[in-house]
Amino acid sequence: MTLPNRVGSPLLKYFMLALGWVLTIVGIVVMPMPIPIPLIGALPLMAGLAILIHYSRNMRRLVQRVRHRVRWISYMLEHFARRAPKKIGRILHRSHPAPIERRARIQSRPTQEIESKN
Repeated sequence: MTLPNRVGSPLLKYFMLALGWVLTIVGIVVMPMPIPIPLIGALPLMAGLAILIHYSRNMRRLVQRVRHRVRWISYMLEHFARRAPKKIGRILHRSHPAPIERRARIQSRPTQEIESKN
């Protein structure tokens, strides 16, 4: 018995990527505007990033690299992830820079130490 293919899956992915980019751009544009509500652009920016992180591996890796290099952005995303809805928080946690740090730690080990453990 074969499983039926999901017909709408590529179309849904492209739609969600487009929605993520639109929300991210709107958040970036609205963030510095002098609107009476402070940081009103943070919500669409974070929601757009969460959508892009969920549907695009390249975007997730890019956000991981940025979070690894710029710590205050990482702290801001973690702060928002704790206060955001659980699903958005889980998606934002997927962009944590721990894999980059782990890879750098492994590569910085001397080869003799690695061989002696095996």
